[in-house]
Amino acid sequence: MEQKGKSILGVISDVLLVILIVVAISITVMTFTSKSSETGIGNVLGYTPFSVQTDSMSPTIGKGDLIIAKEVKDAEAELKIGDVITFYTLMQDGAGNTVKGFNTHRILDVQYYNDGSIHYYVTKGDAMETEDNQKVYPDDVVAKQVGAGIDEATGDYVKGLTISGFGNALDFLQSQLGFMICVIIPLALFFIWQVYKLIAMFMASKAENISDDVKRRAIEEYLAQQEAEKKAAGSEDGSENK
Repeated sequence: MEQKGKSILGVISDVLLVILIVVAISITVMTFTSKSSETGIGNVLGYTPFSVQTDSMSPTIGKGDLIIAKEVKDAEAELKIGDVITFYTLMQDGAGNTVKGFNTHRILDVQYYNDGSIHYYVTKGDAMETEDNQKVYPDDVVAKQVGAGIDEATGDYVKGLTISGFGNALDFLQSQLGFMICVIIPLALFFIWQVYKLIAMFMASKAENISDDVKRRAIEEYLAQQEAEKKAAGSEDGSENK
């Protein structure tokens, strides 16, 4: 029973280690790709997780949710009405300054030039009563949420790939403190634990070898003693016969 418990604990620790490594690699890749990307957003194999900061897309997407979006390279070919897109926008920061940021809303309509090419997209948050004032041009679009759209049969919105509540977790993981607490420290502890297990296995193996040597010497000494006693007994019998 004790051995089974140790085995289960070992499997759990290995699974947790794999998860931590995957998270660490993903965040590292996103960090490096964000620096080399034209959009400034990191991605893994073209997919990017976004943390939703407001309730403007509620109830489809709530504040603090995590959405998975795919990078848009050709907006005219990839986008249609009903898609949920992330695009550049201007917003106010905490100090009241106008800065460039990102917004995630649904495409409500598409406006075209006379030649049939797309001029801009009309967007709206699902929770909003009116459409956005901003015209979203094709070059402003960064990504499209995976799986989002409109059900052609019912006309209802289709919820895309969303993980409820995980947006807050991503925000924390991407901070220096969060990455240190949730990734670096656990990985260091796992590394120390693996080194301890390796040393313990080595010491146990060495102890077994020593034990085997002691047993072998004891057996050899016992056999030698038995052989000596037989010879001694044989010598005494020979003396008596004379």
